[in-house]
Amino acid sequence: MTYWFYRGVAFLIRLLPLPVAYWLGLRICDLFYFLNRRGRAAVRENLDIVFAHQGIVPSNRLLDGCARKTFQYFGKYLADFIRYRKLTPAGIRERVSLQGAEHLDAIRTSKRGAILLTAHFGNWELGGAFIASMGIPLHAVVRPVPSPALERIFDYFRAQRGLHVIPLAKAGVGVAKALKRGEAVALVGDRDFTGNGRPWKFFGRETSLPRGAAWFAHRLGAPIFVGFVTRAPDDTFLLRLHPPIDPAQLPTEEAIQEKIAAIMEDAIARDPCQWFIFDPFWPREPGAEPDRREVVPAPDSQ
Repeated sequence: MTYWFYRGVAFLIRLLPLPVAYWLGLRICDLFYFLNRRGRAAVRENLDIVFAHQGIVPSNRLLDGCARKTFQYFGKYLADFIRYRKLTPAGIRERVSLQGAEHLDAIRTSKRGAILLTAHFGNWELGGAFIASMGIPLHAVVRPVPSPALERIFDYFRAQRGLHVIPLAKAGVGVAKALKRGEAVALVGDRDFTGNGRPWKFFGRETSLPRGAAWFAHRLGAPIFVGFVTRAPDDTFLLRLHPPIDPAQLPTEEAIQEKIAAIMEDAIARDPCQWFIFDPFWPREPGAEPDRREVVPAPDSQ
């Protein structure tokens, strides 16, 4: 069912002009927003914690409006991903502006390899495609999707954009080999899909964050370049590439993780509606009651 639904939607989105494809993605994710009560509640709960860490007590209207925008932004992200195969390297560079271009040469020339770290934020897939379009061979660790047929399609899209996929189950060996060859590897650092993450305070609340980037950097000496692709109102993108985290200057894996977490917090706090986490990100604190505030239908934002 999921496979054929995707194929039908993808067929339409590839045929339609981009503005109409975005409209279709928005309407589909609007439907999910209203029907997926659990996902909507999880997004609201996550946003509440992000806002609270900044000293903001959000109203229902703010939470509902931002939660709906999160679903809508994700609809646009899906439309972009489906249309990947239509983008040339030059077309990708036309849509993405780069802040931190001076760090590209360091990624290219690092003899210890380079770790490119991002989050499920904005358009992370487009960020990898942009780096590859600049002539930098890039491996990407990818979590499998439930449908093997869909997984083959998604990996094909990524390969067309110059990304070499490393399945999550083979990440340990695959990442180490690539870094030892002096190549770049892309990781996503906000979701602990393996259950082997490190307990860490994130936005003031303890959760589990992936430890892969800090672990590889500490043991293999590879610098970490944290970057995020943010969507602008005109549907162009800005890739902010931060200065490298050099493990030679940080004595422990924990110190590296602290730098990573701080940069991720700052990026998410700038535009929390573009953070795509549709499950509760933090464990509920003992004795805490679930949020029972009435959900007020959000006004149209797109």
